[in-house]
Order: sequence, then C-alpha cells, then structure tokens
Amino acid sequence: MSDTTLREPKQSRSRRTLQRITRAALELIGENGVEGTSINAIVRRAESSVGSFYARFDGKDDLLVYLDERIWETAGERWDEAIKDRWADRTIPEVVSGLASLYGEVELMHGDARGALAQALRGPGAGHSAGALAFKAKIREDSRRFLLGRGGAIHHADPELAIETTCRALEACALSLDPAVMSDLCAALVQHLTGERDSTSTASGDVEFFDIWG
Repeated sequence: MSDTTLREPKQSRSRRTLQRITRAALELIGENGVEGTSINAIVRRAESSVGSFYARFDGKDDLLVYLDERIWETAGERWDEAIKDRWADRTIPEVVSGLASLYGEVELMHGDARGALAQALRGPGAGHSAGALAFKAKIREDSRRFLLGRGGAIHHADPELAIETTCRALEACALSLDPAVMSDLCAALVQHLTGERDSTSTASGDVEFFDIWG
C-alpha cells in the first residue's frame, strides 16, 4: 500500500482494533458519505479511541486511501482462502452458479462506501480503482483456470473465448437479474460451454466469505 502511511500491525489485539476501525469507517461512510463521517464518530462506533486512530493513521485522508486499497486486498486474500479447497472438484454447472453468486456478492460488498470513497479520492464519475480492477481480473483468471481444468467437458470450438464470455456475462448481470432469470442464464452459459442442457444449475449462495473484516 504505497499511498498510505499505515503498516499492518503484527499483534492480534492491534489487528482487531484496526479491523474495528475500518469496519466502523466503512459502515459510516456507506450511511453518511465521506463528508458526513468524522473521526470521532468512527472511533465511537468502533469502541476505540482517537488516540488509537492516530496511532494508525495520519488523519482522515490517510484512512480513506487505506480503505480504498485494503477492501480489495482483503477480498483477494479471502477469495484465495475460500477457493483453495472448495472448488477443486466442482462440476462446470457448480462453478458457473458459484461464480454467479460470487459476482453478486462482490458488487454488493460495501457498495455505498466504495462509491463514496471513489468520488472523494478520484472525483465524480470515477471508475473502478486499480485494486478493484486487479481483483476482478484475478477472479476471471481463476475462473478460467477452474473451467479449463475440467478438460474434455468443454466442447465449445474456442474454449478460452467461451470461458471469457461466461465470466463477463456473469459479472455484468449479477445484480441486474432476479434469481430465477439468473438461474436460466447460468443454465444457458453451461450449455454454451459444454453443448449440454443442464436443468440443475442455480445461482446458489455457496460462496460465503465477503464479511471481509470478520
């Protein structure tokens, strides 16, 4: 994190204090915006102190930069942890429906706070941060690896293009479609990949790790 002065604490108690401060800051920024969130309000909600805050940050601007970066770093760490054991043996329909749930969770994760941080740090109409883009690219790359690893199950003439299309479609539609339509989309994407109809593909909520400060 080159743009903030904070160094990650090594002691578990200090890490917990930092987690409480960051969680409280994200909640309040999501509720009240950046301008409506004060350091005093953050430390009250975090059940911490102004001294603890300034022991970690130079000020509010330093905190904003940290939050903007750390949201996605932590999400990436939790993603790596979650997929390590859970996805190795999943079928293509299970991977597709799991990804649908994941993309929805990503878009909902501190959405209001992320928007307020983007505007405060990068101006109105700002796009995704570098951290967000890197995280989404990582999801697509891991998804590609999962699906290509299913070997002969993908019968599309251009497997890599089919996988890229699948990931982009899920990412674009995760919040815009109701569950029943998303389930139909997942089934259509499975057929796109495999050439086989699958009536069991549903957008399940099996990927559960985006309480990122837990």
